[in-house]
Amino acid sequence: MEKLKVIERIYNPHLRKSMDSPLITVLIGPRQSGKTTSINTCLEGISGNRKFYLNLDSLFERDRVKKNENYLLEQIEETLGFGLSLLKERFYLFIDEAQKLPLIFESIKILYDKYSPRLKIIISGSSSLELLDRTAETLAGRVQILRIYPFSISEASLYEEIGDFECAKSLYNGIFSGSLTQNFLSKLSKEFKPGSKKKMLLVDKLITRSLFPPTFSKIDEDTIPRWLIDYIDTYVERDMRSVKDIGNIEGYRRVVAQLSSRVGNLLEYNRLGNDAGVNQITTKKYVAIWQESLIGFLLSPFFLNISTRIKKAKKVYFFDNALIWALGGFKGREIIKASGEIGHYFENLIIADFIKWGINLEKPPSFYFWQKSHASEIDMVISTGGITIPVEIKYSTLWDNKYLHSIDMFKEKHKGKKLKIPFSLIIYRGEFMMPRKDVFCSPIWLFC
Repeated sequence: MEKLKVIERIYNPHLRKSMDSPLITVLIGPRQSGKTTSINTCLEGISGNRKFYLNLDSLFERDRVKKNENYLLEQIEETLGFGLSLLKERFYLFIDEAQKLPLIFESIKILYDKYSPRLKIIISGSSSLELLDRTAETLAGRVQILRIYPFSISEASLYEEIGDFECAKSLYNGIFSGSLTQNFLSKLSKEFKPGSKKKMLLVDKLITRSLFPPTFSKIDEDTIPRWLIDYIDTYVERDMRSVKDIGNIEGYRRVVAQLSSRVGNLLEYNRLGNDAGVNQITTKKYVAIWQESLIGFLLSPFFLNISTRIKKAKKVYFFDNALIWALGGFKGREIIKASGEIGHYFENLIIADFIKWGINLEKPPSFYFWQKSHASEIDMVISTGGITIPVEIKYSTLWDNKYLHSIDMFKEKHKGKKLKIPFSLIIYRGEFMMPRKDVFCSPIWLFC
């Protein structure tokens, strides 16, 4: 069998840095997002007698831990060949699916308190809800949390050998730092222009194609819809059933399906509950669980007054476009275009990509949307390092001056309020241009 290709992930620098931290590294993220592969890659250079991997997905391993409260320490010292207290170098303990055995967290706490920093502990699991609950209860103040998501656009490009991180990384650094300039973007566009056609074909495919790593490495293109159905069934039936107070699992499934039909739109709990056949209190609980499971997220409206921001309706998005496509019944591309949904798919792809890049930075940006009226709306507002950047997202390949309207309304609304806006950004399927000196129009392929 051909060896599976393992690529560099955008969060790997942060993961490698966390390996030097004395804190316990906790990886959370949806099932099949690449957590275990990334950890194993980071530990490849560690000799065999300085690491131990425990997979608690195994009933056999869970039983062994239950029967012996000193199981972890004994396995570490058996691997070393001597007592852990005598170790001069670092030992790496990796526990996968830790949430499946709650009592393991007390053992982890005891080991950490006695042997840190010579013992580095890494925990991961496919049920982020339970994992976060357990760490909050037992390991408070001892953990560093990293979030792992399906591929970003540039990771998909790297896997497909179309491009690498250089272009996207440079672009995101410029955006998040507020340092983008005309010369920089012009140079970037010229340098990476030769690969733009292949990148545009990839972006077009990613409108409905899954970004979960196994769909690139293990699953044939034709069987991805079947894999997505199985993934959703596993997510709902296996992962969510274990969440306390989930209640009616079929009601939860209907709420998630209804959320997929509202991507890019405001979330109204009354309408969502009515359409899913669930009362409003339960609907709010299910939406909170959906967010915490890292399948999707809500974007808050941008207000200078934080209390106002909290009260107002939020917008719905998913971390993988193919989940929207699957939950919506695998509609054909022409139907998606004809219904006007293609713009929401495109918007979802880009906003999720921004969050994937920003989430594990030392100081993660905050992301919002802004809406004055239906005609004056900013798809994404980035708040980072004391600056604010309005971002418009357009599926079009052609420039239209009307795209400036919402940006102008946003600036007018916040005029005189000491909001620092270094530039505005429009992301679309056309070519790089500047309709005026404070607005950059970036082709989507630059994010590949």
